[in-house]
Amino acid sequence: MSASAARGTSSSVAARLSIGQVLEILRTEFPEIAHSKLHYLESEGLITPERTSAGYRKYSREDVERLRFVLRAQRDRFWPLKVIKEHLLEHGVDSEVTSIASRPGPSSTLQAVRLDRRGLAREAGVEDAFLDELEQYGLLIEGTLFYGSTELEIVGAARELAEQGLHPRHLVMLRTSAEREAHMVRSVARPRNRSGDSAARGEAEDFARDLGESMITLHSAVLRTKLREP
Repeated sequence: MSASAARGTSSSVAARLSIGQVLEILRTEFPEIAHSKLHYLESEGLITPERTSAGYRKYSREDVERLRFVLRAQRDRFWPLKVIKEHLLEHGVDSEVTSIASRPGPSSTLQAVRLDRRGLAREAGVEDAFLDELEQYGLLIEGTLFYGSTELEIVGAARELAEQGLHPRHLVMLRTSAEREAHMVRSVARPRNRSGDSAARGEAEDFARDLGESMITLHSAVLRTKLREP
């Protein structure tokens, strides 16, 4: 190999990112991202990082953008991996996540946000004392530094209910029901999380999210049915 070719190869390798560096970049938007998630997406063919002679994964900037697209599609639109993979094959990462139909379900309309406490109160149209009340009854997690679209949806819905006389103290039963449903979903997903298998842990996370969306859809449909009863 010529000296110039060797320098080019060295430069190319240097431009690649370690899995730790990739996680650091992605955690600014996806704070819960873990090694297991990246390993799972790799096992599913969503990314194909290069490997060093020692077997270490090395990611390009294109890999990072592809990961960001996949994670946004899952978080914001709840697309299954099969849909994401087909979309990437046809369109790549240059199109917006909203460019094709989202998976049906209440959560599919959520848009990504990142708000501090003051911003959450402002966007939801409530006073800080109302957030305190939601925390008191377990509808918001106390001590959270930044809030996303789910918390904004919780506060907005709770405000609308409070305006009709259903205050946070009346919603404890709803929170308890959600906790039980979450426990049920985790119990079903747990066997897929084989100890020591990073890809399996990522698969279990996606499986639990899909089950959760199905539970949300079922809960909404059952509630609508019950409300039609005399």
